[in-house]
Amino acid sequence: MYWLRVLLAIAAGFANHFLGITESLFGDLALPVGISLGFLIYLISIIIVRRVLHYGELELKGKNRYITLGGGTFIVLWIMVSVLLNTLLG
Repeated sequence: MYWLRVLLAIAAGFANHFLGITESLFGDLALPVGISLGFLIYLISIIIVRRVLHYGELELKGKNRYITLGGGTFIVLWIMVSVLLNTLLG
């Protein structure tokens, strides 16, 4: 599950850059739109873990761990990839 969240965080970072979510296009809404995109991709990862991979409480050793497990990794890596791409290619 960690690797799924790592790959989706990288994809979210690339999506933020290549969809052109910048202040020149979105104005003051650029930050909320970028955060919403990351949040949407994280929700997709929750659905994949719960419904497609069928991880439950027994496999993850706790209730609702499919939501929190790997969340910090996702956030940090998503921001790092977004900033790196914006710096190098922006």
